[in-house]
Amino acid sequence: MNSNKITATKQMARRALLAQYYIMGFIYASLITRYPAIQSHFGMSIGELSFVPLSMAIGSLITTPLSCHLIARFGSKNLTAVSYAYMLLLPLITLMPNIYFLYPFCALYGSLVTITDVAINGNSILVERAYKRPVVSMFHALYYVGVCCGSLLSVFCITQQISVLHHHILAGIISTLCVFCIRRYFLQENVSGVMEVKRMPLIVLPKGILLLIAIIALCSRVTEGSFTNWSTIYMKTIVEFPENLAPLGLTIYAAFMSIGRFIGDTIRKRYSDPVILLGSCVMTTVGIFTIVVDTDFIFAALGFFITGLGISCLVPIIYTLAGNQKEVSPGVGIAMVNTVSSTAFLFGPFLIGRIAEGYSMRIAYCYVLGLTILMTILTHQLVRRKR
Repeated sequence: MNSNKITATKQMARRALLAQYYIMGFIYASLITRYPAIQSHFGMSIGELSFVPLSMAIGSLITTPLSCHLIARFGSKNLTAVSYAYMLLLPLITLMPNIYFLYPFCALYGSLVTITDVAINGNSILVERAYKRPVVSMFHALYYVGVCCGSLLSVFCITQQISVLHHHILAGIISTLCVFCIRRYFLQENVSGVMEVKRMPLIVLPKGILLLIAIIALCSRVTEGSFTNWSTIYMKTIVEFPENLAPLGLTIYAAFMSIGRFIGDTIRKRYSDPVILLGSCVMTTVGIFTIVVDTDFIFAALGFFITGLGISCLVPIIYTLAGNQKEVSPGVGIAMVNTVSSTAFLFGPFLIGRIAEGYSMRIAYCYVLGLTILMTILTHQLVRRKR
């Protein structure tokens, strides 16, 4: 393969992944911004609604160890085909007859999202290696551009009184067609083969530096999940915004997440990843403190803005650090970290919902503030170890 063809191949792979991340953010926002409507549809309390993200978390937790074996056997490109399933299944959420069918379905849905997530992030590390410079943050930036656009679509659908079912059918069809057009351009790595898969234990846990990265990732995912899953409810119940405008909190957060990730690769050229990680943790802590210190919209908007910028570089750097460990392949390294960090959803959206039901959503966000402080301390230890 000549140099021009190699350049064209990696450029097409990069563009395809940018589109894939955007689509994944778009479909995710289409789900979480309709939580109030889903809650109303099934007649659930906030506590019962919290079982929706918990069920997805359980599916994710069960599937994450399996994803190590799947990605080693089939490779990240082939595994991205799972995204067809979870995008097409989105409209079925509101077709469940009751919550006893809804929760198992959400567990299945969460498992499909997790397999896709591991595969896509593993493929993004391959593209970064091909470019020999930081590009991962740009991918994650497009994810939150997708979240921003998806939340704006939700504002439109709610304002126009479009049902959740029709909204999700539209989002699912658009997303599936886009993925069908771009999957062919993903990079295909050399898979390890069946023998390596057989030598793997059933559950592959991280050790050493990967374990520290995994615990930081756990705290990060709780924090990020608290905003993506509960920001709309927070704006409706605490800030007292009308339901059709409540998704704007997520829009602000997603917009500045995107901005932070667009400039993230430039910042990574000047500073080491652990140092950027530490600065991001401090900014995230300040942002959440701003949100909980007052219930006025100005404080909420400013807090979403600061938190979005602060947390923007956390996930790209965590995945890069995990995917660049010499002893494992990118996909396996990310899957090992995910094995630990996926338990975050057991302590995140579900626990936040229970705290909110027992006290208030504002108190629940104080719990998240405590986790960001812990994450900052752990990241400081990571910086010291790297030095």
